Amino acid sequence: MPFYDLLTGPMLYTWSFFIALVIFLIGTIYRIIGFFRLTIGPNRTGFTAVARIKAFLAGLFGILVSPARIFHFFKTLILDVVLQLPLMRQNRLKWVMHICIYWGFAWLFFFHALEGYVSEVIFSNYMSTLNPFMALRNIAGVMVMAGVGIAIYRRKTHFRLKQISKHTDYIAIALLALIMISGFGLEAAKIISSGVFDDMVAEYGFMDYDEELPALKAVWQEEFNVYFPGEPIPVTPEIIELGWMVNEDSCAACHSNPRWAFVSYPVSIALKPVAGFFNRNRIDALILKIHFLSCFLALAYLPFSKFLHILTTPVSLMISGLAGQQIKRDENRATRRIFDLSACTQCGTCTTHCAVGPLFEIFDNPWVFPSERVTRIRESAWGRPMDTELKDAFSQGSFICTMCNKCSQLCPAGLDLQDIWRATRGHLEEEDALPDPVIRMTELRKKHTPEKTGLETPVVIKPEKNPVVAALKESLQGATFSQCYTCLTCTSICPVVSVTDEAREFGAAPHQVIHALILGQTDLAKDASIVWDCLTCYKCQENCPQGVKITDIFYQLRNMAYHQEFGI
Repeated sequence: MPFYDLLTGPMLYTWSFFIALVIFLIGTIYRIIGFFRLTIGPNRTGFTAVARIKAFLAGLFGILVSPARIFHFFKTLILDVVLQLPLMRQNRLKWVMHICIYWGFAWLFFFHALEGYVSEVIFSNYMSTLNPFMALRNIAGVMVMAGVGIAIYRRKTHFRLKQISKHTDYIAIALLALIMISGFGLEAAKIISSGVFDDMVAEYGFMDYDEELPALKAVWQEEFNVYFPGEPIPVTPEIIELGWMVNEDSCAACHSNPRWAFVSYPVSIALKPVAGFFNRNRIDALILKIHFLSCFLALAYLPFSKFLHILTTPVSLMISGLAGQQIKRDENRATRRIFDLSACTQCGTCTTHCAVGPLFEIFDNPWVFPSERVTRIRESAWGRPMDTELKDAFSQGSFICTMCNKCSQLCPAGLDLQDIWRATRGHLEEEDALPDPVIRMTELRKKHTPEKTGLETPVVIKPEKNPVVAALKESLQGATFSQCYTCLTCTSICPVVSVTDEAREFGAAPHQVIHALILGQTDLAKDASIVWDCLTCYKCQENCPQGVKITDIFYQLRNMAYHQEFGI
């Protein structure tokens, strides 16, 4: 067969499909191997890929042998994956967007693209040109286009989404839109195409070509919107009546009136002025190539793009629904971190709800945003290194995070982001990247504190005005320290005090720090271990009977110490 025929004939679709399928399978296998091979964070355990696969299979077996977990599995599948109810409770517009794309694309994929394996098996009378299948296909296409429109609208109008949207997001949207638009365009071009009509008659038509064929053409011209360029078609009531009889005998079993294609049919009417050009040049064949090749391109592109979440996000939702953030085995936790990175849809939910997101306006550091850190961590995990400057900026964004876990709780894909942040921080600390400011100050405090030998120097109360105390008194939160009457409520409820072995030493309890500030001993207060070991759980502040903003005061002391040490 000549090479030109390979590029223009039916072999083009066959070869293109198999090439795209091979790329898809290779990419998917590569990703699956990576889920069990790659590691985020310090790899102190040294689990092999085989050990992680065994742990995964053991966990899967545990689900299959437990009736309760199987019930919970199907409950999660229906409510979280199919209906996406958590997303509906969170944001109705985003839920509509996801449902439109998810359900619309699923219908087109299974019942149209795979019609020979699904639709024809389920429906005995299935034909893509019959109803209700023609109308349902248009409904599915409209759903996808509506979802794409909402996605574009949100990314163009939402303040945070505009900041994190990248060209890859728009490539994905553009490719999906190309598939949908070419699909509608192909159906409209086929409706007006006399060439498609002639091909159908040549293959399936059994009629009198001198009398019945002109009558059939008259019906398809007047009722089905087919355009026959340069061919006058006589139209009379008698001819139309005969045409309907021929249509009923030869065509009705396979073709419904295209008006049921409520999107494609109006498009075909709009194309009527250029129908002659379309038919002479068989533009329907060109649109067919564009539609099929764009579908094959999306198939090949899927494992290497954000499209991968089509496969991974449902699995992540199932894992989250079954285990939440309570995965016990370290091997499975390591696997889930890598898998979750590929399940991220880059929807921006974590970023739009991030407590430290506004700091982007101060630092101009995109890695303040959780969604951007996920992208960078994924790239690093799959082998894309960072230079020193980028690593410092990424480290700053990582350690600014307050670890409040809100992103994990709101993630519509079910990602355990908290575990990813924790592992990433551990890895950065091992690489001597810019560490947590609290860690830096704690280490410097230990270096600056001389070794204590013999008796402690007596504390001397300084009567002069203390600038740190004055600054605290000017703060709405800090000024509350003077209300403390040392009831010890903060200390008795503090989780750090309950586990420390130095509870009797000065600075190990919150009330000691507040009392030191009252006495003007700010150096003692800033160096107190509890200031730097504080978990910021706010239990002390919430339970203080005097309303002392203890945790906020600790934050201010940290900032003062950091400014004093680094001048920033």
